[in-house]
Amino acid sequence: MRGNCIAIDVSKDKSHIQGFRSLNEPIFKAMEIGHDREGFEKILEQTEMFGGKEEEKPKIIFEATGIYHRGLQSYLEQNGFEYYIVNPLQSAKCRKQDLRTKKTDKRDCVNLAKMFYTMELRKTTHEDENYYTLRQLSRHYEDILNHLRKTKVSFNATLDIVYPKYQDVFGNLYTNSSIAILRKYPHPDELGRKHPETVAKQVMRCGDHTEAWCIAKAERLIAYAKTTVSGCKATDINVRIMVDELEQVERYLGLAEKTLREMIQIAETIPNYKVIRTIPGIGENLAARLLAEIGDISRFLGSKQLDAYAGIDPIIYQSGQMDGLHLKISKKGNKRLRCLLYLAVFMNLHIKKETNTIREFFNKKTRQASPLCAKAASVACANKLLRIIYGMCKTGTVFK
Repeated sequence: MRGNCIAIDVSKDKSHIQGFRSLNEPIFKAMEIGHDREGFEKILEQTEMFGGKEEEKPKIIFEATGIYHRGLQSYLEQNGFEYYIVNPLQSAKCRKQDLRTKKTDKRDCVNLAKMFYTMELRKTTHEDENYYTLRQLSRHYEDILNHLRKTKVSFNATLDIVYPKYQDVFGNLYTNSSIAILRKYPHPDELGRKHPETVAKQVMRCGDHTEAWCIAKAERLIAYAKTTVSGCKATDINVRIMVDELEQVERYLGLAEKTLREMIQIAETIPNYKVIRTIPGIGENLAARLLAEIGDISRFLGSKQLDAYAGIDPIIYQSGQMDGLHLKISKKGNKRLRCLLYLAVFMNLHIKKETNTIREFFNKKTRQASPLCAKAASVACANKLLRIIYGMCKTGTVFK
């Protein structure tokens, strides 16, 4: 690539920048800037050293750093800069080509400039707002589920102290009826003193169950409360902790449901969502999250690029008598997308349907002359499923 460039080595709160007319012609020495408006405006000041003509305006190159480059990227877009975001793995590979490798912030600017002038880079374009919002909501949803799992573990431990074997009455602890009973009667002694009709009214308010079902459940709850031996008194601190943790569980459950609804609403405005939904085993939730992680599928030139993006492309390493085939997958891509694909494969394998493309492919791989183990066959199915998704979205056809 030719032209002027400014290489930026991005860190958490600061960056180093250096301008180049060519690989061996730096305009100024590497300098440190802060991640604020004053620091970013120094980039504008340095562009004046290249000349005032539009064709002399430098292009910007920097590494993707998760979240630290977001402010810089936003500033560059606002000021009309053409920029290139490079993969850190690609940058590290370029840096290690030297016989003696030294890594400093200043030398990283030179390494980025080397990539700009010696490699074919694809210009970074502004991402569609819907895809961006959908992906951020998907990541937020994942974080909520992680917090929810941790909170449930703590809540279950405290519940076993206050209400031992409560799961025998409510198989699912997190139904509206179960939560309402625990909130209204946080200790078995309180529940055991109540009349069945009083407890039945509490259960009835929280679900669509019949009156007979609610009365039967209330009688069972009171019988349980009278026979169980709680691990603490009604005034014990564990009772308050259980109530606090129950409120946290309710909060995360509500937040997860709200976020999921937002994701589905946005996904429904994207044509590829309806296409992915036609695949057996993929419901609203999974389709929205798959679409969020894949993004705009038109940016991939072929299904192999999408495989590499997901990290399910096989490693090929041939040397001497080693054929380099049947090795592990690279796992150098989007790990969230891999997990979602594996989940979609799992759902397909358990669908009770006579004809199922994914299950037939799985059976073929596990019953061939050199059969694959179940895990390897599932990965092969994930690869096939991703290729199917790519072909369907590219042509706009539905699953048959």
